[in-house]
Parts: sequence; structure tokens; C-alpha cells
Amino acid sequence: MLKGVNRQMIEVSRPHDPYFEKALLVVRSEAETVDQTALHSEAAKALLQVGSFSGLRRRRWRVRLIRMGWFLLGIGIGLAAGLGIGSLF
Repeated sequence: MLKGVNRQMIEVSRPHDPYFEKALLVVRSEAETVDQTALHSEAAKALLQVGSFSGLRRRRWRVRLIRMGWFLLGIGIGLAAGLGIGSLF
């Protein structure tokens, strides 16, 4: 996937993560002279700030709520139509 990359990269492994195994971060050319431990700590901070899992969960709940709303609306329309037809007889 990454062909011909001529830059410094940091690989952060997440063995306990249910979704991702590794994250590859490309270091800017200005930051190549910075201490390696500082780069690794900044990489860990950057990954914590991403918050991608909360976005996945939020979308899933949003879809469920929308589906539930349409389902309840259909039931309400059906009940109203049934009561309307029932009151005619």
C-alpha cells in the first residue's frame, strides 16, 4: 500500500484494540531531528485524540434510533387507520 515512501515512519502497535492492529504515522521532515522518545510519546497522544471508536458507536446508535422512529411511526399510522376504519362501522 505504501510504495516508494522515503520518509521516517513510526509504527504504534495496539494488541488489545478490537478494531486495529497497528497505526503508521509519517513524521514531518522538520521533526526528523527530534528525539525518538519524544516522537513516540507524541504519536501515542495523537492516537488518543483521534477518538475513532466513539464515532463508530455513535453512528450505530443514530441508525438504530432512526430505524426505531420509522417503525414507531408506521405502527402509529396503522393504529390510526385501524381506529378510523373501525369507527365507520
